[in-house]
Amino acid sequence: MRLGSLVFVTFSAATIASSSASGDAAPPKCRSVELNVSAAADNIRFTSPLDQNNATAIREWFFSAVTDPTGSWMNGTEHVSGVYTVVATYCEPRGRHYRRKHRTLQVLVHGMTYNKEMWAGLGFSEAYNWHAYATRAGYHTIAVNRLGRGPLTHYPDPIRENQSALQDTLTQELLMQLRRGGIAGLRLPSFDKIVYVGHSFGSALGNHVARDNPRAADAYVLTGYSSTVALPINLQLDFASAAIVNPARFPGLPLGYWAGKNVPVRTSYFYAGNFDPALPQIDFDTHDTFAVGEGLSPGFETRVTAFTGPVLVVTGDLDILFCPEGAAACPETLERTRGLFPLANFSIMMPRDVGHSLTLHRSAPGVINEVHGWLGNFF
Repeated sequence: MRLGSLVFVTFSAATIASSSASGDAAPPKCRSVELNVSAAADNIRFTSPLDQNNATAIREWFFSAVTDPTGSWMNGTEHVSGVYTVVATYCEPRGRHYRRKHRTLQVLVHGMTYNKEMWAGLGFSEAYNWHAYATRAGYHTIAVNRLGRGPLTHYPDPIRENQSALQDTLTQELLMQLRRGGIAGLRLPSFDKIVYVGHSFGSALGNHVARDNPRAADAYVLTGYSSTVALPINLQLDFASAAIVNPARFPGLPLGYWAGKNVPVRTSYFYAGNFDPALPQIDFDTHDTFAVGEGLSPGFETRVTAFTGPVLVVTGDLDILFCPEGAAACPETLERTRGLFPLANFSIMMPRDVGHSLTLHRSAPGVINEVHGWLGNFF
């Protein structure tokens, strides 16, 4: 693989089988951890206060705002702060792999309607488990739930508090805390190097972190991402208050946290090409929420960074959210993303016949192996 190049990746069934079976088959040694992270940010102040007990009013207000080009729904900023609980899965290499990369940690940050379980393949198959490949390559991994995801005893205000500005500063603080190690009660080591691995909104968040704190991470792997994003209105319309859409899964959740309503809609935007037909239903049954404030704050806006380290963008050619002009134009779309990291050692990987949730397609074993081959040039 040439550094700084565009790499087209096509995987046969034989390649996928050999990739998933390669190396030590022992599962990684993983455990659940919780980190308390202090963060503060200047979030958007909204013009009109909302009745957060009225799901219809929240929905009408949201769609009025997203279709208002004047920004009249914004009224400056307001300072928010707090101590937030980050629930995560930490995995470490076993046996002979432990010493190989034992001072490098991969921080895995999921997309908008997922949680940390996406990095374990939603439990569908070990072949889709990012932790397994990374730990066999000698890396430590920690997959984190972003703000307001997973089961919590307290959810941040989904409109006023849970916005991209706060998620940006919280993620920076988290990365610095993880780099230092020595976290009370968790027995985590300190790490010389941090690799930020994002998906979709998690990748967009990585772009913001790299702009605001170029030393927060030593490398970025941004999956399901480009500098061109399309969020179709049909996809947005499929979401409504999670506590109403699925009260069994989201009992008592504040109404400003939304979840999807229909399997076919989610499948049409997140999957394409070669994927197991059983996965979209599992994906839908386990998918998480997004916050209304997160949807209105500029989380997907792109930022030009001064980051100078390695950056790899990995996006499927059939990803209609981040290659909206189609597969033929996808290489050019991904190449434009280079402009966000003008000082970086920038590379692109474009797996073929793959949709948005690329780690949940059949080519995932080959893609993850290729990513670790790229990382091996630097760590």
